[in-house]
This record gives sequence, structure tokens and C-alpha cells, in this order.
Amino acid sequence: MKSGNKEKFICYDCFRLRACKEPITSWVFFFLALIAVIAIRAVNVVLDFSPVLAKIFWYTGVGGFFVYFMYKFRYDSILHRELARTKLVDKLLSQDRLSQHDYNVLGTILCKLSSKKDKINYFFIFFFSGLALGLAIYMDFFKG
Repeated sequence: MKSGNKEKFICYDCFRLRACKEPITSWVFFFLALIAVIAIRAVNVVLDFSPVLAKIFWYTGVGGFFVYFMYKFRYDSILHRELARTKLVDKLLSQDRLSQHDYNVLGTILCKLSSKKDKINYFFIFFFSGLALGLAIYMDFFKG
């Protein structure tokens, strides 16, 4: 978003949760990532029963991750650009005075680090990876 000639920083995960709204697109990409996590881990489980379904899961998982990480890369690039533009790291290390914009950028980064969506995403990754690993070991070594 532009204000005059200066590009304005857009806070997607604002630390002032009531002042800023998270866009619906971030939730769409979040659910896309969860579907991709489940799909990619289900590939080996269904491979013996249905090679076609395994391919569908593989394409869903890899395609979903591709789109999700493109979105995350764009978002992280915005934050990196703001860090470079504001020289926030240098200001913090030298204990220089911060502008209101600097505080907004810093708050956004801290909010991102404490995201509940990321914690849920990690849980899904760990849980479904463990489940897929357990099922694969069972099917490969113990199933008679």
C-alpha cells in the first residue's frame, strides 16, 4: 500500500491483535499446509492399496507445500525488507531510539514468532510424521 511516495508497511500478523485483522488468505494457506502435511504422509500408507490414490496424495502434498512456501517466502521477504530498510537490528544493538514504525515492525516479528498457527502446523507435522513412520514400520516389518 502506498501513501504519497513512500511505501507503507502492511502488518499481516499485528501484535495489536484487535487493531489489525489477519487476512483470510493467511488462514487459507494455513489449511492448505495442513492438508499437504497429511497428504504427503499418507502416500506410503496407501501405496500398497491404491497407487493412483498415492499419486493423488503425493501431488496434493507437494503442490500444497509448493504454494504454501511461496506464500511464506513472500511474507518473510516483506519482513526482511523492513528489517533492512529500518536498520532495526543495528538500532537495537546500539540502543538507538526507535520510531513508531520500528516498534510496529518489531511487534510484527515477535507476533510471528508466537503464532498459534505455526504451533498447530508443527503439531500436525510431528503427529502425522510419527503416525506415518509407525504405520510404515508396521507394514514393512511386522505385517505378515
